Amino acid sequence: MSGSIELDRDGRSLVIRFPYSEFLVEEVRGLPGRRWDKANRVWKVPAEHAEAAVEAFMKHHFAIAADVYAVMAGTQSTPAAEAPTAGASAGAAIPPDGGAGTGALSVGQLNARVRAAIKSAFPERVSVVGEVVNYDKNRGRAHLFFSLVEKEDTAGGNVRAHVDVAMFSRTAARLVPALEAKGLTLCDGIEILIEATVDLYEATGRYQLIVEDIRPEFTLGKLALSRAEILDGLRAAGLASRNRELPVPVPALRIAVLSSPESDGWNDFIREIEASGIGFDVTIVPVKVQGEALRPTMLRGLKYFAERADQFDILCILRGGGSRTDLAWFDDREVAFAVAQHPLKVLCGIGHERDTSVLDEIALSVKTPTAAAGWLIDAWHENHGQLLDRSARLREAALALLHAARLDLTRSGHDLRSVVTRRLDAERTRLATCAVHVRRGAENLVRARDRQLHEASRRVVLGVRNFTSARRAGLDRIAERIGEAAERRLERAHATLATAETRQRLLDPARVLKRGFALLRGADGRIVTDANQVESGDLTTVQLRDGRLHARISTVELDTEPGS
Repeated sequence: MSGSIELDRDGRSLVIRFPYSEFLVEEVRGLPGRRWDKANRVWKVPAEHAEAAVEAFMKHHFAIAADVYAVMAGTQSTPAAEAPTAGASAGAAIPPDGGAGTGALSVGQLNARVRAAIKSAFPERVSVVGEVVNYDKNRGRAHLFFSLVEKEDTAGGNVRAHVDVAMFSRTAARLVPALEAKGLTLCDGIEILIEATVDLYEATGRYQLIVEDIRPEFTLGKLALSRAEILDGLRAAGLASRNRELPVPVPALRIAVLSSPESDGWNDFIREIEASGIGFDVTIVPVKVQGEALRPTMLRGLKYFAERADQFDILCILRGGGSRTDLAWFDDREVAFAVAQHPLKVLCGIGHERDTSVLDEIALSVKTPTAAAGWLIDAWHENHGQLLDRSARLREAALALLHAARLDLTRSGHDLRSVVTRRLDAERTRLATCAVHVRRGAENLVRARDRQLHEASRRVVLGVRNFTSARRAGLDRIAERIGEAAERRLERAHATLATAETRQRLLDPARVLKRGFALLRGADGRIVTDANQVESGDLTTVQLRDGRLHARISTVELDTEPGS
C-alpha cells in the first residue's frame, strides 16, 4: 500500500500519510480544508470531508482505518457535531444561532438535528426490500457500501427510488458467510430483504441504512417464484420438453460450448475431454455466466450455434459451482425460451448436486462441467461398444453368408463343369464333322476355280494379242500423220522467225540512231515519248549514235491538236 488515512486523536481531522509523490501531493491539495502539519510531516483534512478523502485515495490502494469508515457512516461523530444526549429535546443542547448571535444554524448543527430527528422517528430496526446495486465493486472490503433501489415495472426498469446502505466489517463478517452457507451470495441485481437502522452521516448530510440482518428466505423464495413462472410459460407454449426430447446424435463428437474461458468449470471440462484421448472437436463461444451480462452474451452465443447447427452435434452450457443466487442468472425467460427452441440438443452442467435452474428442467442436465465431459465420454464409449458388438455380429453373419455362398458356388461349379464338359464334347464332335465337310467342299471349289482360271487366262492371252495387234496398226498410222503435221508446222515457224528477224533488224534502235535520230531519257532513266512527261528545268539525257548529251529543258511546247 502506498499510504494510509487515519482519524486524528482529536477526532476532528483525518491524518493522511504517504511517501513523497508529486502526483499524490496534487491529489491531497484538491481536498477542501487540507493543511500540511510540518511538525509531524503529515497532511490533515477536516473529518467532515472524510468521504472526499477516501474517494480520492482509495484508488491508490491507501489503507483506510476503520474509524474513518465509521465517521463516513455517521456512527462516530466528531466533537464539533455531537448529537443531543438521550432524553433531551431535538435542539436543546444546541444554541439556535450556533453561538454566533446570528439566529442561524450552522450546517453541522442542522445535520445533527436532522440525525436526532431520524433516530427519534426510527428508534427500531426497519425491514426494507430492494435490488442490490454497486455491491460487486466493493466486494472483499472490510466495510461494504452499496445501494438498494426500487425499479419501475416496465421493460426498461427505470429506478424509482434509491437509498444508500452500509454494512460494517463486524456485521459483514457475521452475515456474508452465513448467507453463503444457505445458498445466497450477495451480488448486484438480486432483490433482498434487510433489517436495518436508519441513520444520517452528519459530515455530508446523507442518510443511509445500517445493515443489521438479511433474510435469505425472501431472496431464495423470489428466485423460486421467478423460476416457476418461467417454467409455466414454457409449458403453456409447449416448449418445456422440446429440447430435452431431441435425440442425441451418435456419435456426438462435434461439441459446441457456451462458457467463460477463464472459469474453473471450462478448465475442468476441457481437461476431461483432452484426457479421454477421443477425437472430440470442441468449439467455445465465450459468454458471461453470472451477472447482468449473462443474458445478452448467452443469447448471442445461442444464436451463433443455431445458425451453424449443421456443423455441430450437441451444445454444452457450462458453469462451475456457486451459490443459488449465482446460478439464478440462468433463470432468465429469454435464455430459457432460446434453449427450449434451439435446434441442437443442449447438455447443461451449471451447478452442484443441490442446485437446479430452469435450464436443468428443459434440457439434458448433469450437475457439473466435469460430469458433462464424463457424460460425453461415456456416450462415446457406449456407442463405441455398441459399434464393436454390431461389427462382431455383422462379421459373424457375413462369415456365415460367405460360407453358405461358398458351398453354393462349389455345387454350382460342379454342375456347371459337367454341363460345360458335355457341351464341349458335343461341340467338338460337331466341329470335327464340319471340318471334314469344309475340307471336301474347299478342295472341290479349288479344283473348279483352277479350271475357270485356266480357261480365263487362255481367253485373256488371245484378247491381249488381238488388241495389241490392232493398237500397233493404229499407232503406226498416227505416227505417220504426226510426222507430216510436224514438218508443216516447222516450215511455218521458220517463215515466222525470218519475218521477225527482218522486223527486228529494221526496228533496232542502234540502226535508227545511225540514221540521225536520238533517244530522250528523263531524270529517272525512262524514255520520254510525250512532251507532257517533262517540265521546264528537268534534267534529261539525249542518246545519239556515238554518245550521250546531258541537257536541261528550258521550255515545253505542246501541240494544240493531238498527233500534229
